Amino acid sequence: MRRIKLRGLRVVGIALFALIFWGCANKLNMGYYSAIEKKYVFNANAPIVVMYDTSDLLSSSYVDLVVYQLQLKGFNSVYRQEDLPLSRAKNAVYVRTFRSLQAFPSMNFSYSNFDDGILPSCYWYGNQFYCSNKVNRFFAITGYSESLNYLSSYHFTLDWYDLNLKKRILYIDGSINGKTCGYGHLFRDLIVQTIARIDLSRSERYQYYTDLPYYWICN
Repeated sequence: MRRIKLRGLRVVGIALFALIFWGCANKLNMGYYSAIEKKYVFNANAPIVVMYDTSDLLSSSYVDLVVYQLQLKGFNSVYRQEDLPLSRAKNAVYVRTFRSLQAFPSMNFSYSNFDDGILPSCYWYGNQFYCSNKVNRFFAITGYSESLNYLSSYHFTLDWYDLNLKKRILYIDGSINGKTCGYGHLFRDLIVQTIARIDLSRSERYQYYTDLPYYWICN
């Protein structure tokens, strides 16, 4: 009976470990960064125009989602750039979605231990003659290799301006780093998460994780 219990506990332990490992592997590593103008008072009812580069097809395809998420956040008068002239707006928010690819070198050195070839040292100490049996050894570089790796990340940025003051009042960069597992909705999720996390009272920088759909395994 005791063996059966121990075996059962072992199976449960393995299952929990597998579940934890699978859970960690099935997440997106996300980041949030914001810089805000101190003491600026945001007006939720002020007209806001969402600006974007019309030739940027990726950013253009998410403008409606940005407008909707800003409205959910509590901003009551949010428009696309084609729906409201800048002359009638108080704030302009320039949005962009993009992928960043950063190269960084990786260098590896190999070392070997060598004898310096110097004979053991002998010396007088008082009236006695001593010889040291210690052999001096040193390390030297015997090999070197270099490779070029790439770090991929995905970003959604909001550049927020007060048009009356002609001044930037808020900048936000939401990001996804590391494995994305070919997940097709990562920009959608990134926009939703980033706007939902906007804090108009302070600047912030932190990392967090979000779950991928249960059917989208990240190996």
